[in-house]
Amino acid sequence: MAKRQTVKKKNVIFVCTGNTCRSPMAENIFKSYLGKKRKLSRYNVSSAGLGVNSGDSMTDNAISALKMLKITVRKKHAAHLLTVDEAKNADLIVCMTASHKFTLREFGDKVKTVGEITGAHDVPDPYGGDLNEYLKTAEYLMYACDDILTVAESIGNT
Repeated sequence: MAKRQTVKKKNVIFVCTGNTCRSPMAENIFKSYLGKKRKLSRYNVSSAGLGVNSGDSMTDNAISALKMLKITVRKKHAAHLLTVDEAKNADLIVCMTASHKFTLREFGDKVKTVGEITGAHDVPDPYGGDLNEYLKTAEYLMYACDDILTVAESIGNT
């Protein structure tokens, strides 16, 4: 009987400042995207922040923007601070801005910004803005999924 080969899941972490808008939206959008591509089982996808009030919920506008894009939020979000262990164990850390990446520079080449990955720009912070700002942010994150997956798939294939 042939042994079933176990493939290690790749860990992808989305990082922003407070872990209440951009990174949890990115986490949910990327999970939905992977589900549609039938690749979700190959990844552990999470989010964290660099300046967090632990336990904060995702903002109402972030949740509304996801619902408008037909992204299901499967579990209640609680903001948490990125730990050193999480960063060390990540295969890819996707930062919303260049300043987030700079803060995490000690973790090397696995730290990338959405702008670097897409060839576009940093992800603007919609915090405190209206629903339209959140929707624009979520749409940009959806647009980035193909490129993020390409980078994630290339990990360990060098």
